[in-house]
Amino acid sequence: MTMSTFAERYDLRGKTVHPVTTYAMSGLGTTERDYAASCPSATIGEGLAVHGEEVQKADTEVESWLRRIGVLRD
Repeated sequence: MTMSTFAERYDLRGKTVHPVTTYAMSGLGTTERDYAASCPSATIGEGLAVHGEEVQKADTEVESWLRRIGVLRD
């Protein structure tokens, strides 16, 4: 809900939004759909869902995702 409120307040036209969430059971669930509704003029890119109990050990997963979406480069 917090991120949807944030997204609705800013003009993200022409931007790419990559949803990130932690979860207990649902992975990304409806996160991508929710962001698409909150940011209709933005492109919704590949999201990342990290199991809440695994966050402290998710460095490799997060780094791999950041490389895939082009934020980190070798």
